[in-house]
Amino acid sequence: MRIQLPWMSRTDRARWRSARTLADLGRLTADWWEGSVRSLPGHRAGHRPHPALAAHVPVLAAANRAGFLVATAQAGLDTSRMRQKTAVQGFATDPDLVRRLVGAAENAGLGVVLHDWYDAFYAEHTGGITVTRTPHGTGVFGQALGLEDIKALWPRLPHAVEAVVPALQITLADPDFSSSDLLWHMLADATRSATERWPRG
Repeated sequence: MRIQLPWMSRTDRARWRSARTLADLGRLTADWWEGSVRSLPGHRAGHRPHPALAAHVPVLAAANRAGFLVATAQAGLDTSRMRQKTAVQGFATDPDLVRRLVGAAENAGLGVVLHDWYDAFYAEHTGGITVTRTPHGTGVFGQALGLEDIKALWPRLPHAVEAVVPALQITLADPDFSSSDLLWHMLADATRSATERWPRG
């Protein structure tokens, strides 16, 4: 029996191939969070956000449109089988946005990790934040991503890779293993100020 694997639609493929800047990628990623773009590079076709993030889609979409390209996100929880911190990992190039994000995160008591792609060459600078604990191991956000890691996130999209490589890698995480909304409120406030200052037109 031949298994038919799903492929990214021609329309979505053309959209991602047309992206030339971090802002382009942010807008497309926002559309993916909201569902008008059905596929995300580096994932199987039709891959959708985890249901636990459904309530936070408006915040994540707005953050992407404001210039914070969110590559990974998870909602917090604390159960007998899994403990997670609310966390996001992404990219930004606008200095004002970076200052707002980092300043607001530090004021809120969130964990913050900053990297650029050069840090991936130096083992002592690649550490991140443990954001998931299960009986079988732990998960980490915020390890430095090198060129090959970024290529894996946007495979066969050289223009996207060129746009992302120079960006600052920003990881933000709640201090506690819980379903706290602290990070979501901070992210909404910090990126709302960006969109109000630079409204889309």
